Amino acid sequence: MASRRSERRLAAGAPEWAGAGPLRQSLSQRAGDALREGDADASAILVSALRNHERVERATHGFHAYPAGLHPDAAAALISLGEGPVLDPFCGGGTLLVEALIAGRPALGCDINPVATLVARARTTRTNEAERTVLRSLCRKAAEAARRAGQQNHASGGRDHSMLQAPVPDVAWEWYDPWAIVEIDAIRHVIGKDPLARAVLSSILVKVSRRESETANRKIEGTRPPTTTATLFHKRARELARQLEDLEARMGSAPAEVRVRVHREDAKELRERGEFGLVATSPPYPGVYDYLPLQQLRLAWLGLDAGAAMSAELGSRRAFRSDRSDAVADWKADTQKWVRAAARALRPKGRMVVVIGDGLVAGRPVDSLGPLGEAARAEGMERVARATVERWDDGVERMRPEHAVLYERTS
Repeated sequence: MASRRSERRLAAGAPEWAGAGPLRQSLSQRAGDALREGDADASAILVSALRNHERVERATHGFHAYPAGLHPDAAAALISLGEGPVLDPFCGGGTLLVEALIAGRPALGCDINPVATLVARARTTRTNEAERTVLRSLCRKAAEAARRAGQQNHASGGRDHSMLQAPVPDVAWEWYDPWAIVEIDAIRHVIGKDPLARAVLSSILVKVSRRESETANRKIEGTRPPTTTATLFHKRARELARQLEDLEARMGSAPAEVRVRVHREDAKELRERGEFGLVATSPPYPGVYDYLPLQQLRLAWLGLDAGAAMSAELGSRRAFRSDRSDAVADWKADTQKWVRAAARALRPKGRMVVVIGDGLVAGRPVDSLGPLGEAARAEGMERVARATVERWDDGVERMRPEHAVLYERTS
């Protein structure tokens, strides 16, 4: 697979260094020559962050797929550029928050997407062995119930739904085998509202569906054997318990009060004031993803309410496809709003480091660096350092600029 991917890239004109890295994941693809400005040490750290691409499995980073996440090593590098508590107003699946914990830094992560906050909380939950044992036991019980339900349904040719415990989301019948549906239903009935177990269930919902991938909402043909869902759920629960144990081990002697808070909150309307020494984040790139629609199966199965998040989502692909000029204007206005909120959350002389890529809509670039700089200056922040690299984007088969910029409050 990797060699075929590399051949396609080279045929499309990609440079040889693009190699066979992962597809369409921010900060995971290899980068070429870099442009550096400002403080030499800081800009070198920014370049290294943009160039990280090797797979990392430490702590809870391997738990639950989430699109366009920061690379863990990039997140660690960004955190080193400031002191004190850390704020990530676009926390996504919580990569930067995990690295804050490992560094012994208290942190707050915010996201408007309820799936993001579910995943980020699970990845950053501090646990002891007794709590991890409870998680394993609960998920084993749920998997056993799911296995029985799946076998019963499959024996009936998928027609027996008498074992269902609750109404099934309408969207499920299109995307899942009937035995997978009853297995998922059994799992959610047993685990109830347990947040870690719900995150485990969330982590498998695309894998056991007929959807092509996390970022491709296309249906694939074929079925999966009965009990696949139950088996995968139990396996993921054991994996999460091991990952949470590794997270605790990596935190070493960090005091118990070093914890992460995760809020479901719009980055443009943050309530925090003067609390943080560092804002470190990677906001959505303009016109690249529709984050909430990608989570339709999870939203349905877990009963999560997207609420106003769909209309408030920053830089969505659907907005740029609808009306490019309006979308660009909204993007700039939203950038001003979230930067203003982030600046207010910083302490005097606090720092903000941002990773952002330019958009590309209908073959035309969408500048992300200019609006970011204008918004930062308007809030009394000076640029300390900047790095820009060109990376190969498989989705559009061309190079795309990606930037990392460090600012500091002047007051």
